[in-house]
Amino acid sequence: MNDKPAGWYYVGDGTLRYRDDYGWTEYYMDTKDPRAQDWPPPKPKTMLAQLREDEAARSMAAAHRGSRVSTLFGRRRARH
Repeated sequence: MNDKPAGWYYVGDGTLRYRDDYGWTEYYMDTKDPRAQDWPPPKPKTMLAQLREDEAARSMAAAHRGSRVSTLFGRRRARH
């Protein structure tokens, strides 16, 4: 077990690094990142989930926008 609790730690050069129950992770964050302004920043797991939700919302909006554009500018098929 580690002597430090899980969380973000300043490691120098304006960089935060996440430490979990098993030790240092590969997750880094710049101290200028807007998410670092609210202390403590969210856990990497939370940030990744939020990123996935945002990407899903963007792709749904793009799909909806694409169908609307094709309706406006698409060619209409002539009926025989």
